[in-house]
Amino acid sequence: MADTYYAIISHKREKNVAKMQELVPDAIWYVGEGEAEVYKKAGAKKVIESGGLIDSRNAALDDAFKKKMNCVQLSDDFGGVMLAGEKKDKSISIEQAVNIMGSTAEKIGAKLAGTAPTANRFYVDINKPVRTHHFIVGDFIWIAPSKPRFDKELRLKEDYDFTAQHLKEYGVVARLDVLMAKFAHRTNAGGAVAYRTSQLEQDAIAYLKKKWAGVVIDNPRRQDEILFKGEAVLRGGNG
Repeated sequence: MADTYYAIISHKREKNVAKMQELVPDAIWYVGEGEAEVYKKAGAKKVIESGGLIDSRNAALDDAFKKKMNCVQLSDDFGGVMLAGEKKDKSISIEQAVNIMGSTAEKIGAKLAGTAPTANRFYVDINKPVRTHHFIVGDFIWIAPSKPRFDKELRLKEDYDFTAQHLKEYGVVARLDVLMAKFAHRTNAGGAVAYRTSQLEQDAIAYLKKKWAGVVIDNPRRQDEILFKGEAVLRGGNG
């Protein structure tokens, strides 16, 4: 898409370059300080040393918006995306998924769009393909030129805050639950896995609960995880 700026957010995962470079040949790699040469040797065509996770995410947004382009951010451990159907699901390309996210967001006035939070078909209701105030995981997102930026106080769970910011600013997001994307996540060395600890998780949760009181709450069933109540933002939740 001519109006789309593809950014792959990566850290210490140059082993993923070959696969991602083939899938998204025009993508810009946003990597940690001192990592550019390693990524280039691995085959990355365009690399920017942008620092940590939050700095990289915001740098990609700024670079895209300066060009008046929509920004797509992808994690480097992308494993494919499926489109749910009434009778059969089908594999689609990243570009096809981006087209669906972008066109849906534009129809409802959203500036942020994304995929289902998991690739588990059990949770997909094809009769409700779009969720307008639900959490959007940051591994595969589409963002139109807009005001919100990722909070530099966070090292984890920054996508919860980003979703809440968009709801507060624009009143709507577009989560396409019929798009089921796969990622290696915590089984993949590097990235946030390199520094993720229970203490950091709890620090992030405490920060989010204070910033977004009533919007972010503890998940009683899973340690170090939270639940997102987007409707609370629309009722005037914190931020």
